[in-house]
Amino acid sequence: MSNLKRSQIVVVLILALLSALEPFSIDLYLPGFLKIADYYKTDIKAVQFSISTFLAGFAIGQLFWGTISDRYGRKWPTIISLLLFIVATFSCIYATNIEQFWIARFFQAFAGCAGVVIARAIVNEYFDKADTMYIFSLLAIISGVAPIIGPVAGNFLVSHFEWQSTFITLLILGIICLLTVIFYLPETKAKTVKEQSNLLREFKQILKIKTFVKYTLIGSLTYSILMIYLANAPYIIMEYGKLSSQYFSYIFAFNAVGLMIGAWLSNSVFSRWLSVRQTIKITILGAFILSTIFLIMCFSKQSIQLLLIPLFFLVLTLGILFPTTTKLALEPFNENSGSASALLGTLQLVVTFCISAITNIIPVDLIIITGVALFICHTLYLCCYFIKEPKAIIK
Repeated sequence: MSNLKRSQIVVVLILALLSALEPFSIDLYLPGFLKIADYYKTDIKAVQFSISTFLAGFAIGQLFWGTISDRYGRKWPTIISLLLFIVATFSCIYATNIEQFWIARFFQAFAGCAGVVIARAIVNEYFDKADTMYIFSLLAIISGVAPIIGPVAGNFLVSHFEWQSTFITLLILGIICLLTVIFYLPETKAKTVKEQSNLLREFKQILKIKTFVKYTLIGSLTYSILMIYLANAPYIIMEYGKLSSQYFSYIFAFNAVGLMIGAWLSNSVFSRWLSVRQTIKITILGAFILSTIFLIMCFSKQSIQLLLIPLFFLVLTLGILFPTTTKLALEPFNENSGSASALLGTLQLVVTFCISAITNIIPVDLIIITGVALFICHTLYLCCYFIKEPKAIIK
């Protein structure tokens, strides 16, 4: 951070806090799945569906907040979204049945995603182009603390208190985010007035840029892999592996460290010898090999100890690909970076939904489904990488 001004460092920390809302909202309550299922007198699959409703709200919300922030600035939409996030989190705490819980999670994601999509837009327009890769990597590392703290803190909370305590923690985090945005986040985007029809035309123009399409698809597959991992990790570790929720939180935290190491490698190590595009290419090839090994191990029903080895390195590759693909996808944009960021985030979730829907119809057990889903994503990685970019922008 030595090259950044003090005011810029403050902005980075606020953006990291906003970006951490989404992983915290997922990771913190994972150890409480069994307690939530008992509370609502349902099975764990019904509780897992709350992740799906969360992702749906996240997909729709990004399009809304991205375009709104392009029209009315970055700060006030962020403030309004955080107020809605606080209300939705209250609803999660006081939901009386699993259906109400699903709905509350939808609106929690719809509101909370504003911080993620607007943070990407602010990085793209507030910092110099030469610094954006550094900032995106820094955000990935700082936000990576959330998956480390989340399951550990969640396990502590559900072990000593009721499962609602995880959402009370999210409520407090939302209030902290709100106060920091109100008092310390500067406005980085002038208000503009656009007709509604122009917004649709703007999305079409964005999708005509092959660089955006290519790295958004790769980033979407990266996000899909992360969501597949998050949704199935409780089953793989606690049910298939027969490990306790305490071990689950430790393993989850250890893998999150891998994600942080990947983000550090992409910016501080690989950048010395490789271009961003070369880094992505090598990472995709390595991840494909790892996914093939993991799939073979799933079919042969290897022990949880062996399965965790390729899984760790697969999560590490996500840390490399998140900042690199985000940088290249948003690089062509300036004035409409909020809409581009929103479209990027929404496409991530649409791709995730499609892959989940396809893999979930496979009539085999969950451990094999996980291996197949990861292998499909990494195969599609290779296909997307061969989308040609205009030679003028490849450096």
